[in-house]
Amino acid sequence: MKLLLAFTPFHTPASPPFGLACLKGALARSRPDVVVRTVDWNLAFFRRWLQGEMPDLCDHHPTHLLGTVCPSLIVDGRLGDRLLADLTHLPQTPAEQDRYVQAARILDDLYNRLAAFYHDILFPVVEGRQTLSSQAADDLFSAELAQIAAEQPDIVGFSILTEHNLLYALALGQLVKERLGIPVVLGGAMMSHLEPEELLRAYPWLDVVFFGEAENSLAHFVDVWPGGNLSQVGGIAYREGGRVRCQPQPAHAQVDLAQLPSPDFGDFPLEEYVVPEPVLPIITSRGCYWGKCTFCSHTLPYGGGVRVRRPEQVVAEMAEQMARYGVRRFLFVDEAISPRTLRALSREIRSRGLGVQFGAEGVRVEAAFDEALLREAYDAGLRWVYVGVESANQRLLDLMEKGITVERVETFIAACCCAGITPQLSFIVGLPGTTREELDGEITFMKRHPMDSSSFVLLLGAPMQQQPQRYGIRIEERQVLYRTPQGVVHAPRFYFTAPAGLSPVVADAIVEAAGPYRKMRPHLGEVHALLLAGTDFFHSEARPPAPMGGAEIAGQALARRQASGQIDGRWFLHALGCLEDQGRLEETVALAQAGLKTTREPHLQAALMLHLAAAQNMAGRPEAVVRLLGKNGTLSEAALHAERARAWFALGRARPALRDLNAMFKGGHEIRWAYYIQGLCYEETGRPQQALAALARAEERDWLEPDVNEARARCWQQLAQPEQQQEEIARTRRKRVSLGEP
Repeated sequence: MKLLLAFTPFHTPASPPFGLACLKGALARSRPDVVVRTVDWNLAFFRRWLQGEMPDLCDHHPTHLLGTVCPSLIVDGRLGDRLLADLTHLPQTPAEQDRYVQAARILDDLYNRLAAFYHDILFPVVEGRQTLSSQAADDLFSAELAQIAAEQPDIVGFSILTEHNLLYALALGQLVKERLGIPVVLGGAMMSHLEPEELLRAYPWLDVVFFGEAENSLAHFVDVWPGGNLSQVGGIAYREGGRVRCQPQPAHAQVDLAQLPSPDFGDFPLEEYVVPEPVLPIITSRGCYWGKCTFCSHTLPYGGGVRVRRPEQVVAEMAEQMARYGVRRFLFVDEAISPRTLRALSREIRSRGLGVQFGAEGVRVEAAFDEALLREAYDAGLRWVYVGVESANQRLLDLMEKGITVERVETFIAACCCAGITPQLSFIVGLPGTTREELDGEITFMKRHPMDSSSFVLLLGAPMQQQPQRYGIRIEERQVLYRTPQGVVHAPRFYFTAPAGLSPVVADAIVEAAGPYRKMRPHLGEVHALLLAGTDFFHSEARPPAPMGGAEIAGQALARRQASGQIDGRWFLHALGCLEDQGRLEETVALAQAGLKTTREPHLQAALMLHLAAAQNMAGRPEAVVRLLGKNGTLSEAALHAERARAWFALGRARPALRDLNAMFKGGHEIRWAYYIQGLCYEETGRPQQALAALARAEERDWLEPDVNEARARCWQQLAQPEQQQEEIARTRRKRVSLGEP
C-alpha cells in the first residue's frame, strides 16, 4: 500500500509540517511494508507564486477582481525573487534588517491577499453553490493533481492544521476523487476541533476522517483498508452501508511517546523554506502539565492528561536530526514545557556537547523559571520563548485560572532578559467581562514588551464553553463553517454575549486605535522569531520606512504595462481592482467608463459594467446603476444581479430587488447583506415566513448585526407570535450591549 500525505495552503512557509513527519516516522517502524510519501504543498504553493510560475487566475475570480488586487501583479517584475533573497538571509546590518522587515511586510500582505483571493474562488465551490470549470481546476490545482497522478498512491490524505488548510483541501480533494478515483481522507489537529460526522455527511466523496493522535490509528487503518472491519480502528469516522459511523479512541490508546521513532523530514526540501536557515520542530511532551486555563482547548487532539518524554530521548532525537539533515536549530512546539523538563533537557544537551540553538513555543510563567535556570538553559542554546501571559490584570488572570501574578510576570521577563533570552508575550484581548479601565492598563503593558495579541474566541471544549454561566457568558449558538446541500459543518467557535464588559470586537478596536505597540514587526511565525532573537530585532525602537502596499506595487506593474502599450480590457479590470482596494471611488467610475468605451468583448464588457455598478452603488447613486444595467431583461452574470438588487433596495423597490436577489442566489453567488436585504424585501411585501428564513441565513453569515434580530422581531409580530418576538427583542438587546451600543 502507498499513502500520499499532504499539507495544503495556507500557512507560513517557514518550516516543514511536523504532524506528517511524525506519521511517516511512526509508520516506517510499525508498518515497514507501507510506502508513505509526504509532501508540503503549502511551501510549493508559495514558491510558485513568488517565482512567478502560477497561471493567470483572474478569469476564475467570481467578481472579476471587484475590490481585489490581483496577486500576480504584486510579484510582477521579479519582486518575488527579491523577497526570497531578503527573507532567506539572516540580517546582520541595519540596512539588511530594514530590507528584511520590509520584505516580511510585503509577504504578509501577499499572504493575506492570496488567502482572500482563493477564498473568493473556493468558498462557493466548497459550499456546493458553484462548480469549478475544467480550466479553473487545472489552473488552480494542476501541480498537485500531476504529482498525485505520478505517485499513484492508494490513498491521499490531507493534514489539516487550520480552517485555511481545510478549504483548499476540500476543493482539491473532490477533484482527486472525481478525476483520479483515489480515496481521500482528512486528519490533523483541526479534525479534533470539528465534528467528523458532519464533514462526511456534507462531502459524500470524502472517505474517512481521522481525529486525535493518528500514529496508532493510521497503522491499524492500513491493516484493514480496503474491505476490512473499520470498527476495529479507533479515532476515525467512516461510512458503512450508507451510514456515517464514528469510532472514538479507546481510553487506553494514547500514544506511548517513549516508543515513537524520530519524525521523518526526509521528503521535505528543507533548504527551500522561506527562512534564513532550517529549523526543525520537536516536542518534549503531549498535553499541558497545567491544563487549567479556562479559555483553552488546544489539548483536545491529545485525549487529556500529559505525557512527557525522557530528556535523553529528546536530545538523542536532536543529535540524530542534526546528523541526518545538517540542522542546528530546533523549535519546541509543546503545549507547555515545564521548568523540570527544561532543566533536565539543558543539562543533557550540555553533557552531550550539542552545539544547538532552540526556542520554546509553550512556556508558562513559573517561579521555578528563575534566572539561574534560564542562564543554564541559555548555555544549552535557548534563545527565545513564547510566553502565554494573556493579561496584565490580576482579576482577569484569575478568571482564566492562569495561576500566576502580574508581579511574577514582570520578574520572569526581567530574568529572561538578564539571561539573554528573548521573551515574546501573547495576550488575549476582550476576555468576557473586561472593563475599559482594565483594558487601558493592559495596553500600557503591551506597549512595553514584544507582544502578540489575539481576540478572545469561545472555543469548543474550553472550560468557558462547557460552563458558561460560571464565567458570565451566554452562549447564543455555534458558528457555521460551511453549509452544503448535504449538510452543515460547524466551526469550533461559538457566538456569545456577556451582560457586562467589552466584547472582543470592541476591545480589539480600542487596542488597534491605541497602537503601535512593540509586537514583532511583522509576525512571520515562531521560526523567524527564534532566528532573530540574537539580533536587536525585538529591542530596537527604530522603524524602517513602510514599504508599498499590494495595491501600490500592483499599480507600478500596471504602469509598466501601460507604458509598453499593453492596455486592454484586462488591464482595466486590474486597475479597477487596485483603485477599489484603496477606496478611490470616483476614479473607479471614470476608469470603468473609459474601459467600456475601449473594449468590445462581451465578457470583459460585463465585468467592467460590474465594477462601474458597484462603484456607483458605493457612491450612493442607485439610479445610475439601474440605468446602466437596465430595468428589465436578463443579466448575463449573477454578480450583476447582485448590484442591481442593491440599487433597487436603495430605491425602496422591494419586488424587483427580490427578483434580482433570487437570480443571484440561483447563480450560486452571494454578497454581504444579501440575505438581510432579501429578508427585508420579503417583510415589505407581506411574506413574514419567507423573511424569517432569509434573516436566519443573514444572522448565520453576519451574526454580530443586531438589526437582523430587530427585523425578525417584526416578522414574529406580523405572525402574532409574541413569545418568539420577545426572544428576538431580548437577543437584540444582548447583542447591542455586547457591542457597546446604546
